[in-house]
Amino acid sequence: MKNKQKTLLSFALILAFAILALGVLTNSTAITNFDSTISQSTAKLVTPTNTAFFTVVADLGSPLVAITLTVLLAGYVFYKKDRFLACWIILLQFGGSALTEIIKMTIARPRPSHQIIADTGFSFPSGHTFCTTIFVICLLMVVLPKIPVDSRYYVIIPACTWIILVAFSRFYLRDHYPSDVVASLLLATGFWLRLEGYRDLLHQAATAFLTRRQARALPSKN
Repeated sequence: MKNKQKTLLSFALILAFAILALGVLTNSTAITNFDSTISQSTAKLVTPTNTAFFTVVADLGSPLVAITLTVLLAGYVFYKKDRFLACWIILLQFGGSALTEIIKMTIARPRPSHQIIADTGFSFPSGHTFCTTIFVICLLMVVLPKIPVDSRYYVIIPACTWIILVAFSRFYLRDHYPSDVVASLLLATGFWLRLEGYRDLLHQAATAFLTRRQARALPSKN
């Protein structure tokens, strides 16, 4: 995907997120109906087995776990001498997580009532979904270049499935409204694509800076 396409898609995703956020702030009837319809359908799936399964999914997809795995991934990439990519991965996760928390505090949407597994804090957007999505994106950034193109779907499909499971677990357990989860998916992908448009430019600037710094550190020949 070219930078122009990434930019246009990122703006579209962020705009969709902004519209959704505005709807939540104004208690939009459309969003209320959407949440109610999905929640009622999901309630029919509640069983002890499903609850146990999605509780484990939610635990493994928590922001703490996703951020920890992202740091470990960045450490591995740093060890492999790709220091810029390691820093980029950290920026994506920590910058995005901070943005999510700011939005949570700003919109201050209460969590749904009758939670199956109690959670605290505000509801919009879903931190589990956002952090998991960013981690999976970072993992794919590292792994996919090493895999033949015709075999990449073996990695992409399980990765996307994990994001979907974590996202679904949040409103199955009634810790989030469905719109919280949709918003996080829009924000995470839009945020990544928006920054991705600057990645090559920042890489070139960082390389040039380090090159000049190394040149100045070399002893001059008289």
